[in-house]
Amino acid sequence: MSDYNFLMESRLSPEQYQLVTRLSRIAATQGVNIYLVGGAVRDLTLSQATVRDLDFAVEGGAQKILRQLEAGKAAPSSADGTPAEAAPLVIESRRIDTRRDEAEIVLTNGVRAGIAATRKETYSKPGARPEISKADIFEDLQRRDFSMNAMGLSLHPNSRGLLLDPTNGVADLERREIRALHSRSFLDDPSRLYRLLRFQLRLDLKVEERTQRWMESALESRAWERLDSEQQGSELRAILQEENPARVLKLLAERKLLAGLDSKLASARPAYDAFEKVRSAARLIPRADTLLVNFHALVAKLPASQRQRLARKILGDAKLVKMALGLELEARKLARELGGPKTMQPSQIYRLLNGKPQRLLLFLLAYYPQSRIQTRVRNFLLKYPEVRAKLPRAELQMLGLEHGPQFEKILEQIFLDQLDGKLKTPQQVAKALRELSGIKPPAAAEKARKGQKTGTPAKKKPASSRKR
Repeated sequence: MSDYNFLMESRLSPEQYQLVTRLSRIAATQGVNIYLVGGAVRDLTLSQATVRDLDFAVEGGAQKILRQLEAGKAAPSSADGTPAEAAPLVIESRRIDTRRDEAEIVLTNGVRAGIAATRKETYSKPGARPEISKADIFEDLQRRDFSMNAMGLSLHPNSRGLLLDPTNGVADLERREIRALHSRSFLDDPSRLYRLLRFQLRLDLKVEERTQRWMESALESRAWERLDSEQQGSELRAILQEENPARVLKLLAERKLLAGLDSKLASARPAYDAFEKVRSAARLIPRADTLLVNFHALVAKLPASQRQRLARKILGDAKLVKMALGLELEARKLARELGGPKTMQPSQIYRLLNGKPQRLLLFLLAYYPQSRIQTRVRNFLLKYPEVRAKLPRAELQMLGLEHGPQFEKILEQIFLDQLDGKLKTPQQVAKALRELSGIKPPAAAEKARKGQKTGTPAKKKPASSRKR
């Protein structure tokens, strides 16, 4: 049995783990149970290098958990003495579905997550919207699409890391199989056809024999034509968050399934080469959020009216729509500044790019091949962090300066001067630390006095300088 506490600590990014910790503390304070569920548990079980979006299931109302998270306060230390987070988490955008009592959020640190109340779903007819009722975590897991996604991890302090696997998903993953949970799975929710194809490509899994028969039957009955606009947009959004969206889109086009997601999009051939540029650029940014840049690649050849329609359909949240539609113009402005005369020094490049949204840097790398822009963005992402990692924190502390705003201000100046080549040797850095901190070096007389105490003879003047 895997140690899922260890897997969460080692496989999740620091930002993802911070959210897991924060939500588990909120839930404990609210007296409700919360679980990490779905794809994240699957990816942890498969020991994937990158765990994708986090999904949380709450036994109780999800909205009160979200309200506490939106309050933006750092969590207090837990009962076991674990320290609080260094900074509060801030939500950049959200999509809320009050009918399902769930929310999809994007944090300013790039983490994506879903928070939903545990529920049961009952379908009155194939493809219809399900009737929703409250449920416990086991009923919630059993309503899901595939056994590998029907697993959960308890985040309760007394059972943290306990695996819940009511449909034996771990065994299916060991066999490298995708298995649907019942014969009507694809008829009830035809979007599962698209999900199966995505998972098969991404995870290199085979389809279990009965699941294959059920899938082919649903395809023959053209079940995919029953998707509503919300389901279509959700699946297109998931495709754009894949590492290789072009491969998925090509497969759907070959199988005549792309029209099931959007007829206008199916009639216009996507710019597959643009997706590859984004994919190549994303390798330079750890855990890059490619959604908005991939959206641009998807709609680049379409007229403005279609871009706006698809932005609303796929992205939903007004903030994300605005970001996506303004991305190209925003990147063009940044490219002009980055290639202009005011960014000749590395410190000027750093000041310009520092704090800029990740999507802009990704867009520049994907769409601006000019060597000056490529070099400067790559230096900012790869070279400058190496310089920052070696800042002389210990040396400044040894001078007697306490941590605080002045401490960080001095290190920032040292960092900028090192970028510009003004400080190259340890001696130059030591001198700059003293000057910036206002700490003077010991007087020459003090050095001489210490030398006499230790028996060090004073230096004699050369004969040529003696008075004749």
